[in-house]
Amino acid sequence: MTKVGIDIVDVERIKRLHEQYGDSFLKRIFTANEIEYALRARGNRRYEHLAARFAAKEAVIKALGRAIPFRSIEVKNSSSGKPVVTCKLAGGKIEASLSHTDRLAIAYVLIEDE
Repeated sequence: MTKVGIDIVDVERIKRLHEQYGDSFLKRIFTANEIEYALRARGNRRYEHLAARFAAKEAVIKALGRAIPFRSIEVKNSSSGKPVVTCKLAGGKIEASLSHTDRLAIAYVLIEDE
């Protein structure tokens, strides 16, 4: 069975949450690898990367149809730049597509049962 999830995130919302709650917000939602990757970018680009990863996490949760911890989902990039989403709680292979502009980030995921 294939499960589908999609989510769209306002980049400015992620920036505001980070400004309001600081690093505690980042550490509650993102893994250390995700934070390191995003913070290497300059200016607002870092929030575009964070928003895309947040959207991917939400899309995984929607596809599963149940709440799981955000940090149990990790989004990395392959050497070619393709997003690689892992989550041991998903119980299947995850395929993902992420995209973002300076204002919006979107993620689409497919989870195929093992």
